[in-house]
Amino acid sequence: ETLASSNGRFAQFLLKILEVYFNYHHDAYSTKVVYLHDPTAILAAINPSLITYVEGAVRVQTNGITRGLTLVYNKQKRFAKITEWSDQPPVKVAVTVDAPAILKLVMERLME
Repeated sequence: ETLASSNGRFAQFLLKILEVYFNYHHDAYSTKVVYLHDPTAILAAINPSLITYVEGAVRVQTNGITRGLTLVYNKQKRFAKITEWSDQPPVKVAVTVDAPAILKLVMERLME
């Protein structure tokens, strides 16, 4: 509704292309929303303080009932023990997001 009331050219364009996503989420989840994955990733690159992270080794299950499950091992090695996690490089993994701030920034840009 906020986007529809805007004269911003980005808001009007987005309204046209988002209908398919609104319909999908309505049918799949009984809600009229879209998720802001891509804008959140962009804003996190611009302002990392919008996200909190943990650092650790990451593995993704590739088969079985847990296929696609992402595991993060963020414990420090103990006693220099070699484990199946030892050869995995540490990466930063987002664990929380300041959703109100993200939404505010996205809406401000779209309403221009």
